[in-house]
Amino acid sequence: MKKILVVFFLSLLFCNISLADLKKPNIQSIGVVFPIIENKKFPCRVNAIYTPLKPIKEIKAPSGYGLDDRFDYVYDRIEKVSVNCSSGDLKACETIYKTLLSWTESNAAKRTGPSDEEGKHWNDTLTVNLYVAAPMITAYSFVIQRMNIPKQEDEKIRKWLKKIVRKNQHLMYYKIYDYGGARGTPKRAHNHALSSAMSHMSLAILLGDNKMFRKPFKNWNGAVKYQRKDGSLPIETRRGGRAMFYQGRAMTALATIAVMAENQNIDIWSTKFKKNKDFHNIVKFFVDFAENPEVVFKYAKENRSPGPAKDYKNQDLNSSGSVWGWVPAYASRFPNHENIKRIKSWEKEKMNKYQRLMYSALDGVGTHYVDFAASWNVGAEPNCHFIK
Repeated sequence: MKKILVVFFLSLLFCNISLADLKKPNIQSIGVVFPIIENKKFPCRVNAIYTPLKPIKEIKAPSGYGLDDRFDYVYDRIEKVSVNCSSGDLKACETIYKTLLSWTESNAAKRTGPSDEEGKHWNDTLTVNLYVAAPMITAYSFVIQRMNIPKQEDEKIRKWLKKIVRKNQHLMYYKIYDYGGARGTPKRAHNHALSSAMSHMSLAILLGDNKMFRKPFKNWNGAVKYQRKDGSLPIETRRGGRAMFYQGRAMTALATIAVMAENQNIDIWSTKFKKNKDFHNIVKFFVDFAENPEVVFKYAKENRSPGPAKDYKNQDLNSSGSVWGWVPAYASRFPNHENIKRIKSWEKEKMNKYQRLMYSALDGVGTHYVDFAASWNVGAEPNCHFIK
């Protein structure tokens, strides 16, 4: 018996399996990526365009820094009609349905680039996961909660969504960084891998696929478990002037996965690994940074793929609300946590620019619509669909 127990615990040690994995979580509410909105304290409605989106047939992302920018407009449009559909606007739901059917029948968002782990492959797959697959799956989840879709067309749409998620799979299992500040960190913790994990989780919920549903937990665990002691994310914080930009986006991806899991009655928010490594500690590092930006400089000076922000002493956090998408989810679940108390204790007249950005994100939670950018929130609106 003792030998069996030893083998069991050794297997946990070497396979990096967490409690969330051991439970083999199953989907409780098939099709419900996020529940439709009923009786919210404030209206989750936005100005949306109700003309169906014309299909963009092929992905053409660059081989250097950046994505296929033609799809920025796609996710922005989809997010807005999703918010309205989730709130009961059937015209918005109809727009989503017609858009997805059109894209399905056109075999749109086709990736024709290589699968060689080079820049274009990374940018192609991220473009599809962020701008097409995840937001459209979320949107369709709202549609089927509001409308009855003809069986034949429903099957077509689901088949196309499954195809683009699988074609753009980039979960990065079984690979470890062996250089720089990320040395020893599994690649599945990378924000690109987290974006693929979000698509897989939302698709799994839509299809009721438990095997696929379990995959994203490996990415979530990888990112949280392999944070540094101070809560910084090794892969993201080496990226020059966008170190905290990418830390924030990874945090938004982690929060999104946690919310989707919670919608299936699975709580991973406070999963704790050795040395107090949990999501709270990652948030703490962001709060530490806001108060004292120099805490990230020793990592950011590596300047690994910083894009347009090469001055690591001037962190670029202004260009995307997706950096702050985790805030409504976290603040509404842990309103009395020390991290939130610290932010609320800041004196407005003494705040630096980073504190002002964080405080502003927190200040709007649960009171009015705030555009936190749909791409890293799988097309959901955090201040409508993430708050508890």
